[in-house]
Amino acid sequence: MKNFKLCTALVATFCMLLTSCSKEEENPSSSSDKSSLSFATLLNDMVNNKAALKQALDELPECSDATPAFVEIVLSGAEDVGSLADPLVVSINPTPGNYDGDPEAEYFTDEAAELELEPGTYSLEYFAVYDGDPEDGDSNLIWIAPTSDGSLASFVDDPLPISIELGAGVKKYVDVEVLCFDDRMVNEYGYLFFDIEDTQAIEFCIFGNFCPPSGRHFPAAYSVDVWSYADGSKGAVIHSDLTATVALDENGDYAASPVCMALPDTDGDDQYYVEITLLSSDAYGDVTESIIREGVLTDDEVRNLFDGEDRLDYYHFREGCEGDDGPPIFEDPEEDVELYKVCLCEVGDSDVASFAYLTLDGNTLSAYVYSFGLEPNKVHPQHIHGLAADVNSTCETPGPPIIALTDEMGDYPMSDGTGFYEYSRTFTLGSDGVITRAELGDLEMRTLNVHGKTIDGEYVAGEVVACGEISQVNE
Repeated sequence: MKNFKLCTALVATFCMLLTSCSKEEENPSSSSDKSSLSFATLLNDMVNNKAALKQALDELPECSDATPAFVEIVLSGAEDVGSLADPLVVSINPTPGNYDGDPEAEYFTDEAAELELEPGTYSLEYFAVYDGDPEDGDSNLIWIAPTSDGSLASFVDDPLPISIELGAGVKKYVDVEVLCFDDRMVNEYGYLFFDIEDTQAIEFCIFGNFCPPSGRHFPAAYSVDVWSYADGSKGAVIHSDLTATVALDENGDYAASPVCMALPDTDGDDQYYVEITLLSSDAYGDVTESIIREGVLTDDEVRNLFDGEDRLDYYHFREGCEGDDGPPIFEDPEEDVELYKVCLCEVGDSDVASFAYLTLDGNTLSAYVYSFGLEPNKVHPQHIHGLAADVNSTCETPGPPIIALTDEMGDYPMSDGTGFYEYSRTFTLGSDGVITRAELGDLEMRTLNVHGKTIDGEYVAGEVVACGEISQVNE
């Protein structure tokens, strides 16, 4: 596994956030084929005290309390608008507003005849915000958008140039990120200090197989889209259209490589929303391109795929093939199967962490457990616990074991020399001594426990070392 850090640095920023999809308003009453283009700014007034090279800071205007009055714009594409020598000047609505429920102040450019454009693809090449009056020359640069080839590109999510797809009959608002420099007073000794806020990126990889009705296995061609995720909804786009292609290798066999990506990993709990779309391929022909896997991924689940200090296992999906995904992190939107996840946290000071995935299809229950931080080379009992069928159990009151997660021989898993084990088994409820579907009840009212710890020099197999409450991740 490749471990690396992404460090961002900036003294102060005034950001106009670029959303994952631009806001468009249809204008069906217009008889013109042209469309109008406006720019919206979101004033965040963030002071992050992040480090930057002096020559980079010299490119920024000093932050002020001035009210933005107009912007200078250079746009190229189906029609060229402005130039670096003579940019287009567009006034700004002096009253900030907001949209989409965003509480931050947003400034919008006024309607401009020069931005009533033929539909097509455009590129925003230059964007600068000024105060004052452009006519009398009494104005100052207060914000500027960095470019991708400049030293400030890494300080924003979307540096210039920004590609804009402008359709017919729409009023399109494009958000642009801009910067300024908060030039704070230095202390009496004349030394300037900055706090560096760094974010670590962790790597996550995906590999897939596709089996057409013939049953033959092929390496899958697919694309991956990833968003940040919080409070039950998608956030900003992290990756878009990462694609795995299938091609003939030097031996004449169709082959593909895993799709690997960096995901931001902050000090807190991070979540990401992932969609995987199956694509057509020369290997197996044309398919209906559709989402085959989707769901929420956590940073802990990514770390669960780490294999030692310098290796990384990938998430492996098997679309249309015999066998389960490994691990079954995401749901298949085409399958009518209930998918559950369990994040098992340590009990006491055990330092044990586990992930479990449960699928329920009628009377078929499949369980997958990945546990690490255990005592090495020991047998670790694990169970689904519950109270009465209609009574909720928690890690504080888990109730007795109702399903022992053993193998077909009745044995619990044994950890390896690193304290890790991987477990999977499918149960038929109501047979072979397994409780019935009715006795199982609602899985979301159940817990899953892992046991086994040495106490006072004696290994106690029944001691609980990790517990998690079961949650359904699809409806």
